[in-house]
Amino acid sequence: MLASLLAGLEMPFNTFTYSFFFYLIEKRLASWIVPAIVLILMGYALFAGLKYWQTRIVNRNIFQINLALKTQVVQHRMAISSSIGDHETDNVSFFMNDLKLLEDNYWRQIFSLLGAGTMVIGTLGYALYSNVLVTLVFLAFMVVPTFAPKLFSRSIQVRTQQWSQQNQTLSATVHDLFHGALLLKRYTVLHGFDSRLKSSLSGMEGANARLKNQLALSNAVIGFLFMVFSDIPIGLGIYLTITGRLQLSQFVAIQYSSSWILNGFNQIVAGWNTITSTKAIRQQVAQDTTTPALPQASTAAAVRTVELQHVTFAYQDHPIFQDLSLQVHQGDKVLIRGRSGIGKSTLIRLLLQEETPTAGCALVNGQAYTQADADQWFGVVGQTPVVFQDTVQQNITLGQPASVQSLQSALAMAGLPELATTASLNASISEEGTNFSGGQLKRLEIARALFFNRKVLLIDEGTASLDPATALAIHRQILANPQLTVIEVDHHIPADILPLYTAVYDLQAGQLTPATAN
Repeated sequence: MLASLLAGLEMPFNTFTYSFFFYLIEKRLASWIVPAIVLILMGYALFAGLKYWQTRIVNRNIFQINLALKTQVVQHRMAISSSIGDHETDNVSFFMNDLKLLEDNYWRQIFSLLGAGTMVIGTLGYALYSNVLVTLVFLAFMVVPTFAPKLFSRSIQVRTQQWSQQNQTLSATVHDLFHGALLLKRYTVLHGFDSRLKSSLSGMEGANARLKNQLALSNAVIGFLFMVFSDIPIGLGIYLTITGRLQLSQFVAIQYSSSWILNGFNQIVAGWNTITSTKAIRQQVAQDTTTPALPQASTAAAVRTVELQHVTFAYQDHPIFQDLSLQVHQGDKVLIRGRSGIGKSTLIRLLLQEETPTAGCALVNGQAYTQADADQWFGVVGQTPVVFQDTVQQNITLGQPASVQSLQSALAMAGLPELATTASLNASISEEGTNFSGGQLKRLEIARALFFNRKVLLIDEGTASLDPATALAIHRQILANPQLTVIEVDHHIPADILPLYTAVYDLQAGQLTPATAN
């Protein structure tokens, strides 16, 4: 802040030196020319250093602001996410684009306005020193244009919101196209979504152009008004100088400083205009920088029973479960079968307390529990493994400290003893785990749950995408573990795996019906 203020004094200094040259001419002080130029050049060298210092300090402050702000935004949006991949594209777009816009159009503008304010005040002070009356006339004429930005602030906010929405739409489109590029290539329809891409591009670029045009219109009107209200007092100054009521050096100081005062005001108003355009983003950031207080988990205890008691649940009046009950004891291996879309994943989410039943309740050890408690007890293996572009160890520990023994134990129980070496633990997993097999990724998720000592493993069609041999090997590994309680939902489990379960249920018409395991 101090650096911005000091750097803003360069223009008042420039104004002084310019008028001082005319003072030397008026007074015919030839002997002062060389010393004056030397001192003035030293002054400019000082301000050059100040500007470099200011730039470094501003960049350091922006770095610290972005580091804290972006961390809080990511942590907040992760905390409120209600499902895997929830609003992933929108969140990435906001993080990469909107927060960059906030940096350029808000934080950097604030530092710029500090310098502009110092420039205006310093230059104005010198102008007042030269002649108060003429300077006050300039000020009186400058008041009117300062009200112009209010005419455009609302329309700029609307244009900014439209650009942000269109940018999110384009991000989603591009994400889809790159995600499905190989599929489109295999079907030889790489241009099949051209109309969607062009529509999204047109929408975003059009919104961006309208925003820029609105900003340009606002700045053009403001600039024109500033020029209109500057020429009139300049004419007055010329008249007073010609009639001898004002010295030439004083007029030059006021005339020269007036343009910079006007430019300074113009910069301040345009900068404020730009800052106003970030209002919607700042409101969103204000919500995102307060991580919600999550329910505190109780001390993780042994899970003796898991129950759904007379649960009724519906999505928008569409019934899913009707008076459904389930009881699972410690060490049980339970399979729930059902066709796609019948509510198997919803049942898992009810156990995780990520959904609230219309009636009935979920219990552990006969007691109600919170989502934070569920996070302490349940490990989840989904149809699509969740992996990070990081090392094998980080994917298991999720950044938590770990002993080699605990990692080796988890990997061995998950059927991945070959990854327990130092080299393998430090091996990197590529985006979406493409350098690992599907079976390895499933076992990594299992190892993760075991490392975190989760008492109950919830499997949501966890082996549906695997070949039969791999699926059988993973099931044998899991279902043979006496320490684990397993609740698995799947639309199809091969007959040779069914005997490994202690109980099998069919989910039909919102109810669970016991089935034979063979």
